Amino acid sequence: MVFQSFDYVLGFLPLLLALYLVVRRSRIASNVLLVVGSGIFYAWKTAWWLIPLVVAASVDYFVGMKMSVEGTPEHVRRRWLIFSLVVNLSLLSAFKYLGWLTISTNSMLEFFGIAAAVPVFATALPPGISFYTFETMSYTIDVYRRHYKTEPSYLVYLNFVLFFPHLVAGPILRPGDLIGQLKVVRPLATVEEIRLALCLILWGLFKKLVLADNFGDLVAHSIRAFAEPPYESSGVGLIYALGFTFQIYCDFSAYSDIARGSALLFGIKLPRNFLMPLMARSPQEFWQRWHITLSTWIRDYVYIPLGGNKGSAAKQGITMLLTMGLAGLWHGAGLMFIAWGLYHGALILLYRLPPIKRFVAASDDTTGRALLAGALFFVVNVLGWMMFRAGSGLPGEFMLMFNSLSALPAALHVPAFLISAQQLLMLSVPLAISEWIAYRHKTEFPDVLAATGTWRLSGAIVAMWFCAVIFAKRSGYDFIYFAF
Repeated sequence: MVFQSFDYVLGFLPLLLALYLVVRRSRIASNVLLVVGSGIFYAWKTAWWLIPLVVAASVDYFVGMKMSVEGTPEHVRRRWLIFSLVVNLSLLSAFKYLGWLTISTNSMLEFFGIAAAVPVFATALPPGISFYTFETMSYTIDVYRRHYKTEPSYLVYLNFVLFFPHLVAGPILRPGDLIGQLKVVRPLATVEEIRLALCLILWGLFKKLVLADNFGDLVAHSIRAFAEPPYESSGVGLIYALGFTFQIYCDFSAYSDIARGSALLFGIKLPRNFLMPLMARSPQEFWQRWHITLSTWIRDYVYIPLGGNKGSAAKQGITMLLTMGLAGLWHGAGLMFIAWGLYHGALILLYRLPPIKRFVAASDDTTGRALLAGALFFVVNVLGWMMFRAGSGLPGEFMLMFNSLSALPAALHVPAFLISAQQLLMLSVPLAISEWIAYRHKTEFPDVLAATGTWRLSGAIVAMWFCAVIFAKRSGYDFIYFAF
């Protein structure tokens, strides 16, 4: 089930919330309800998707119990952790990477003139497998490190993994983020929490239906300009690059907004996943603002264990590149995803150089310097997003669009570019205004909306409603991160 559907907004969410309010005083009944409801949400289209999820969750629950037995030797606990990691990574690799690896192997064999072929193993990717794999792994790792005590209730643990708002595309939760909230009878959401929850959901739906999906149309139109007569492709690379940058931000942050708002209605607070990443002035700041729960997960479970900032500069650089390369691989099976991760790793190292580091630090002093630093990083970040977009099985798309980035002055005489540029500008205005307001308040736009007066909030909701009626895509796109 998808957040932007009538099934969810008018059916599943209000019905599950009503049932929850009836049974919420019973910890067992409320957890059973949320597990069953989350299972229905996840298996709405395909029931078998539940099998790898339940297998991964059950293995890690069992491993956690084994590691918590008093007197268990450390080497035995380490073996159980390795077993958990092998099972989780094997499931993830089988569904996500095996098809790509077998196809790549065959291509390599063909390149060297070898007639033998490796059987291609490919199956449908269960939505969110990368997300829940990281969550279950964080549980066993934290139990092994003794950062978190084993959860004795399988029901509560399964609810931690399966809880529907975060299940498919995050935020990526750790046991301390959610399990404690599931073990208690939660009070009813306050008026302020309900207000914030509705603002999160409504703004998320607006970003997805009105902004992200229309930005997606501009990206698709740019690609068609190269493939269909009259081949008006001059300058459309610029539309492609900016359109996808705004699309993926609006799309992914919209999911996180709706997830946080939906959870809050049940009295559950999920961690923030975005904080105005378009305003970042450096790659370090970007990863503190973009997909925050992934970047902190990678930092704590990959980068620091590999050595982090310890050792020589060369060792730190290798550690950073390896970490970001793995972060790129997490997003998808493809060389362009790995290249995107390495690109960001190289940017982080570049921005550590003293002259650039001083320039970014000095941008705190004046608005002009801040805008310049932000604009420069925005440009290099857009190039990265072009690589990311091409990672989804379209490696040739990157060079095609990169070579067409130039827009002026020739593109000003191309109707396809002019129409797309007008649409891009129109869609960018509400995004820019909301981001600037959020930046001024140092928080996300739904937080600002929820804190404003009732009349202003009502006016904003009415405006979003009419924009949705007029401009929302009737047949839009799935959330981009469903593929991960």
